[in-house]
Amino acid sequence: MRDEDIVKVIRAGENKSPEVAAYEKEVVAQHKKFADQVPKSGTEQSPGGVKKVDKTERGAVLHMENGLIHLTYLMPDLLEVRVCKDDLAGKPFSYAVEKYDWAPVEPTVIEDRQAVVVGAGLFACNVNRGTGQFSIYAPDGIPLITNTEEGFQWLGDGVKWSRQLLEDEWCYGLGQRADHLNLRGNRYNLRNADPFLYKRGDDPCYYSIPFYFGFQSKYALGIFWDNPAKGFVDLGKTQTECMSFEAVGGEIRFYFMASLLPETILDRYTTLTGHPYMPPIWALGYHQSRWGYESAARFRELASEFRRRKIPCDVLHYDIDYMNGYRCFTWDEKNFADLPTLVKELRGRGFKSVAILDPGIKVDPQYEIYKDGKEKGIFLTYPDGTPYTGVVWPGTCEFPDFSAAEGRAWWAEKVAEFVKKTGFAGVWNDMNEPTVFLKNGPDTFPDYIIYHGENGLSFSHAEGGNNLYGMQMARATQAGLELGIPNERPFTFTRTGFAGVQRYASSWTGDNLSTWDHLRLSISMLLNLGLSGIPFSGPDVGGFGDTPDGELYTRWVQLGSMLPFFRTHSTKESADQEPWSFGPQYEAIVRRYIELRYQLLPYFYSVMAIANQKGLPFIRPGFFHDHSDPYLRAQDDAFLVGDSLFVAPILEAGSTKRIVYLPRGAWYNYWTNKLIDGARHIEVDGPLDTMPIFVRAGHTLPQWPVQQYVGEKKLSQITLRVYAGPGETTLYEDAGAGNQYLEGEYRYSYFTCGFLPGGRFGISWRTAGRYKPPYEAVRVRIVGIPGEPNDILIDDKPAPVWFFEHGVLEVLSAPFRELALVGRRADSSASAQTAVRRPKG
Repeated sequence: MRDEDIVKVIRAGENKSPEVAAYEKEVVAQHKKFADQVPKSGTEQSPGGVKKVDKTERGAVLHMENGLIHLTYLMPDLLEVRVCKDDLAGKPFSYAVEKYDWAPVEPTVIEDRQAVVVGAGLFACNVNRGTGQFSIYAPDGIPLITNTEEGFQWLGDGVKWSRQLLEDEWCYGLGQRADHLNLRGNRYNLRNADPFLYKRGDDPCYYSIPFYFGFQSKYALGIFWDNPAKGFVDLGKTQTECMSFEAVGGEIRFYFMASLLPETILDRYTTLTGHPYMPPIWALGYHQSRWGYESAARFRELASEFRRRKIPCDVLHYDIDYMNGYRCFTWDEKNFADLPTLVKELRGRGFKSVAILDPGIKVDPQYEIYKDGKEKGIFLTYPDGTPYTGVVWPGTCEFPDFSAAEGRAWWAEKVAEFVKKTGFAGVWNDMNEPTVFLKNGPDTFPDYIIYHGENGLSFSHAEGGNNLYGMQMARATQAGLELGIPNERPFTFTRTGFAGVQRYASSWTGDNLSTWDHLRLSISMLLNLGLSGIPFSGPDVGGFGDTPDGELYTRWVQLGSMLPFFRTHSTKESADQEPWSFGPQYEAIVRRYIELRYQLLPYFYSVMAIANQKGLPFIRPGFFHDHSDPYLRAQDDAFLVGDSLFVAPILEAGSTKRIVYLPRGAWYNYWTNKLIDGARHIEVDGPLDTMPIFVRAGHTLPQWPVQQYVGEKKLSQITLRVYAGPGETTLYEDAGAGNQYLEGEYRYSYFTCGFLPGGRFGISWRTAGRYKPPYEAVRVRIVGIPGEPNDILIDDKPAPVWFFEHGVLEVLSAPFRELALVGRRADSSASAQTAVRRPKG
């Protein structure tokens, strides 16, 4: 039986074939051979009490009855805690942590008979001398962390840390969880897996990021459990008021951060593990993909249809269909004979091409990629050094060891050669949880497969290989793109990852389903990914498995238009899911929302720039706007985009309106310009052609003209859509591609709106940076003006042309410093928070 046929039989669950039975028998035999070479549990042991204290430049080392506790302040509000049996092996290497050079801190160490207190300004650790009980307190005495009686534990090869969950603590983050936004009351795997066509509540999923984002009554806090070994995190499932991290290997090492502001937590976490990479602006456009685009002719047809129907699109994705027998770095000489020519032709029509690459390298002595990897010792092995093989799409494969610098360099070289040869602009990493097809065995590599990592460090699949694999593959892929197209800004996205993957790639939520519940579930999954340091992500719009009807697809496109990664993708077993696949009625609405996406690209790009600089999510829970409102802490049917937009998608079949809780302050309905006061539930219309969107009063939305792809036309004019009220908005601009921004070729604009002396409404525009945008004209549309002003002053001179109609003032101008309305002010009404009123008449 051919390898391809073995794959089909295993995926179908039909284990009747003698060939398949023989294959599985061989794999099971290998498992039995090495079954004892996995981490083992053992008798519980704890550090016990404090015997001696050594002060350090950043804190203290506590010598306990058993082992040591290192307390190291990296910043006044960022603490590293290590609990180890001894210091003989030194501090383990971390693939997650990027930053090691920190500014000096001034810790204090206070000892008495009862306790040792180690602090550095914003919080302090308290360790009981007799029992070793560990706590962290805020400056006002509020307990932030209090260990349970079990506290720190060694369990044979494994480790565990247990702390109290406060009654008012909300639980978020932890990567991708097919669950509600608030994760409290659940226990989750810390293991990356491929839950093909998963449903709500399935666990594990693709991204197990051991970063916990908590919110207590007053403080936000972050805990990064820096241990890549398989394990669990329990958020009050086993014991209602207890949270625990546990792992089958490694050491107890975590980083703790706390702040009154949630945004500070993500800034500290991404300062530690690396800020999200800055994608090219075209990656924020619309992407079309499908497993089943099987020929060059199909791609040409797609391109023609998008342009003929005037539906904007920037990216076409090539699934495994383009390969020769699913072999990486090859293409089908029959159906894609002219692949480089095709890619070049499509680029000329405004389409970037992105190719899938899986980690499995087909075992085939005639396959040059396999031969080269074999000769250079790149592939993973069993503990005795024999090659590990698993079955995936090409059949029997070996797999690169991405934990080693040599393995990453080899892969990067192959990626670079491939993109040079083909012209692909980006790479999509799939199957890298890693996944293998085996019904009567593990869905990933065996726990005892050996990795040869950094600095001579070796570890098993269970001890870190599983969770690190996808992240390190993305790292190598990104490096390959930088080598292959050095003057372009690379674009990589990966189905799985670990803490720190945001440095190298964006993500998506994997093989979802075409259901209304998955539409809703997309929001909470993306919010928690954002709270795990991964801002650039999205679902397969329309659902990967099964086929949506026109209504569901339309509602999903509406939602997708406001998400960071906007891609339709589906399986070949489903019906077509192009924007025109459901008939003219739906096509018109879908076009409208894709056009809206392109109009808002300068705003979305600015949100990504802030993510790149500060680690803030692209889409955010409502509590980022008002963290004092307990209702917003559980809201997962609406969300912020940046800090200017609030989106409330329609999530139920047949619905034409919905109830939404609007955050505190004044908001404008994007479609009607109606001013609405927040901190309450409102009913809002949402017929099929409308997804409710609200804009924060005092904010400015920068907009571009509709283009069929980024860069189709020279940008001669930008529109500033200003919503009357006091506030400030940031616009980030650079070339949108290339790496000149890393050398300072960028510009920030700050639009500040407010009321001037005499009740006049004004806008100031300040800039910083040396990038010069191409536009020379600015169209300003001010929403929320109750009556026609007497005059408009631009830099203290009367505006030559302006219009006023139905509460909207429009001015055409060159870029300015100050714009003021004379003789009228934005009405002020029910909102004391913003002093903005509903327009009259």
